[in-house]
Amino acid sequence: MVARQGLPVHDVVCDLDAEETQCPACLAKFRTAGVTRCPECGLNFG
Repeated sequence: MVARQGLPVHDVVCDLDAEETQCPACLAKFRTAGVTRCPECGLNFG
């Protein structure tokens, strides 16, 4: 459905056990230590 609407499609996996990861919602890269939300868009990982 996303592709039909012309929106970008990204295959992103958020690994909170890694030292750094990428948010699947906004694609921001951030360090995971003590993080439960994306620092850019606020997506909750809990």
